[in-house]
Amino acid sequence: MVEEVLDLGNQTGDQKRPFLVTLLAVLVLTITIVNLLRLVNTVALWSFLSGIPGVSPFYLAVTGLVWTSLGAALFWGLWTGKSRAPRATRVLTIFYLGYEWLERIVFTGSGNELQNWPFLAILSIILILFTFWTLSRSDAKAFFGVMHEQ
Repeated sequence: MVEEVLDLGNQTGDQKRPFLVTLLAVLVLTITIVNLLRLVNTVALWSFLSGIPGVSPFYLAVTGLVWTSLGAALFWGLWTGKSRAPRATRVLTIFYLGYEWLERIVFTGSGNELQNWPFLAILSIILILFTFWTLSRSDAKAFFGVMHEQ
């Protein structure tokens, strides 16, 4: 599935990676590492987490694995300029933020976790705008080999 999302061929051109694309790739890598840590810590603390009522360690491990895998593939696609990376980035940005909001709303215990929702909403909007704006710039399109009419 990941191979279908990202083109496994070589970068379409010898374009230098634009700074904003590099910044976006580093952001994706950071989120990927956070999810990897979620997976590793869940496995390491499985028996402890099993004794706590609420979210299953299985859920934590599976979601950590899924987002680590998708994030690693997406990072590689952005870093190397795969032609399908911009579309995959847009789609996964929306899905990831939706997943984060759903998880925050569904699994909140006392409700105190939602006190900072305005900040998180603004941060989510900024992330979406930054992602879409970065990938719509002409230097990013040229890097990914996207053909567009002038």
